[in-house]
Amino acid sequence: MEPGSSNMITEIEGDLFDAPDGAVLIHACNCKGSWGAGIARAFRDKYPAACEVYRSHCRSFLESAKYATASPSESDSCDQTIKSRILRLPEGTALIIPPQERDYLPGLAQRPRRPRRGYARSRATDTKQSERKKKHWIVCLFTSRGFGRTVCPPDVILENTALAVEDMKRQLEELQDGAEDNGSADKPGELWSCRFNSGLFAVDWKDSRKILEDSGLKVTVVRPPGE
Repeated sequence: MEPGSSNMITEIEGDLFDAPDGAVLIHACNCKGSWGAGIARAFRDKYPAACEVYRSHCRSFLESAKYATASPSESDSCDQTIKSRILRLPEGTALIIPPQERDYLPGLAQRPRRPRRGYARSRATDTKQSERKKKHWIVCLFTSRGFGRTVCPPDVILENTALAVEDMKRQLEELQDGAEDNGSADKPGELWSCRFNSGLFAVDWKDSRKILEDSGLKVTVVRPPGE
């Protein structure tokens, strides 16, 4: 399949978190370390350990500012989207978080409160706590510096998206190559994504989708039923 083909993107209705074991879940993030609303809040609730990795990553750049120059030459497939400008990192980059044991292994998650006296914990609860959850990789595309009233304008978000998707693609290739060289089965699986940028960042999905198509990556995009 040639890069840029819309046939590489499959859209379905459902729940993003039902993605298969080992899948990579892609969503857009701010650079302030907040998964406080929208689908990011669901990520925070389902993957608290991954959320801590994300927060720590953002905190490192907030405490010690670093900058990079974005230019069309840095992208193979999105030159028309990217304009030369100075970026304060991690804006325009991607963070790939491997599956965190605390998020998928039973017994490592935060223990629930002890039942009140006179109330026995149900067997159903014990069974649920003993079940291993799916291992999911998480990709944070840093497409907006802030959120809420400080969210970036749509044109800047799209420029950042083009850079972040290219950075994600590069990192995924490095992880795949490294796993093959080491004979490891622990590597990113299928790519699954929400309609990133289209929620609280208020960017038309077709514009973000075009960038994803241009990347040549095969991605399953999940939208909520009825959306």
